[in-house]
Amino acid sequence: MQVALSIEPDDARTLQEQVFDQIRRMILSGLMRGGDPVPGSRALAEQLTVSRNTVTIAYDMLMSEGYLEIRPNIGTFVARDLPDEALRLTQPGPSAPSCAPTPGGTLTERLVDSDFPVQAVRSPAARRLHTDFWVGRVDPDSLPLAEWRRIVDLKLRHGGGALSEYGPAEGLEALRAAIADHLGPARGVACTAAEVVITGGSQDGLMLIARALQGLCRTFLHEDPGYQGARFLFARSEMACLPVPVDHDGLIVEALPHDIRNALLYVTPSHQFPTGVTLTLPRRLALLDWAERTDSLIVEDDYDGDFRHDGGPLTALRGLDRTGRVIYLGTFSKSLGPGLRAGFIVCPPAMAPVLARWKRLLSNGPPWLTQAALAEFMNSGAFQRHLRRIRTRYRARRDVLIEGIERHFPGSDIAGRRGGMHISWRLPDSGCAERLQKAALMRGIGIYTMADGGAWLSSDKGTHRDMLMLGYAAVTEARIKSAIAALAEIDAGKDN
Repeated sequence: MQVALSIEPDDARTLQEQVFDQIRRMILSGLMRGGDPVPGSRALAEQLTVSRNTVTIAYDMLMSEGYLEIRPNIGTFVARDLPDEALRLTQPGPSAPSCAPTPGGTLTERLVDSDFPVQAVRSPAARRLHTDFWVGRVDPDSLPLAEWRRIVDLKLRHGGGALSEYGPAEGLEALRAAIADHLGPARGVACTAAEVVITGGSQDGLMLIARALQGLCRTFLHEDPGYQGARFLFARSEMACLPVPVDHDGLIVEALPHDIRNALLYVTPSHQFPTGVTLTLPRRLALLDWAERTDSLIVEDDYDGDFRHDGGPLTALRGLDRTGRVIYLGTFSKSLGPGLRAGFIVCPPAMAPVLARWKRLLSNGPPWLTQAALAEFMNSGAFQRHLRRIRTRYRARRDVLIEGIERHFPGSDIAGRRGGMHISWRLPDSGCAERLQKAALMRGIGIYTMADGGAWLSSDKGTHRDMLMLGYAAVTEARIKSAIAALAEIDAGKDN
């Protein structure tokens, strides 16, 4: 190991004293803590270009004063019990006079105070729940780890040299082409690799879009209720944020401002977050007409678009666009897992170079290994096989969940059942969603109101505040059955 020590030839102290003082200072300042190893005398002598005897004498001085200790056959370490004198030296003394403080605190203090909201994300292990219906979780047991491991090993053995190079900021062409090939039949989106930009997930894609459109779009429109991450991000981008209400057919196009120009609208038409409803075809066409009339752009976040349980796949809004108004946002977080941090943007051709330049500025492009493995995974057919497997599994879990709710809670209003990875649920008795959520938590069951599940709601959305969100993809059928039965007991007052 190396430590940040140096020898000054012009210093009046001896070499041994310089080594002694610098290590002692690092210990007193906490840079080296009790129990930390120190470099061997030979290694430190080579680092400082001094004789080994010089370092040995300095170490002997430090040990004699109680700063270092030797563990036989192991090495030399910072003493766990420092001498009293050293402990006194570490106590803060009276502060020296300073310049007049800046109003509101120092720059770093003001930075800490400038708190702002971020979207709700959570690790499954964050709370000890035996059944957790957290929205957006994938089934860890369904991940194709053996196939992924084989592909990663293949890429490292035959292309590992790419790890030493920067790749294209817009992403590997092989992956962009594979995505374009997938979107054609799967989502009805006709595009080429040149229109695809690889991102670190949908939130990274939104950040790129916000950067590219800064100063061009001053108004950000979004669904209400809608996705927290989009609202919070564009609010920080200094755009005026205006909510647009959602009903059982999706975003209400008639509620969009018609006297506006150059706006940016964010929608989740396939499986609206958080309600789960699908934007109808007439409204999709009306939305595209609004964008053309107002010279505005639409960000289509194809949230849960890979999972259509009833009926054939829907044509994405981008697939209906004939005037270049739709920016399509996709991610592999729901099909493979959020830990992969892989997503993409399909944008109008003129926008792709701008996004790539911003990507270069922000991160110098996405990581090579993830992209190379994902491209091979898609081109080999493994991605399609994986999607077929998990669609079958998720559909079965959805069926068990809905059957349980309808049997134990007759009269419930369930939305989002046709696709996706979660449903929204309004209980027959209004005003009891939060009470049921809290009582369920005491029984080790995680269910979530929209406000707690990552949704943004305006203050007057009382009906949506009384809805629960249940993600079912990562919960087995047996646990779903027992959890819904337990919720019925709670609702009937048997826990009181």
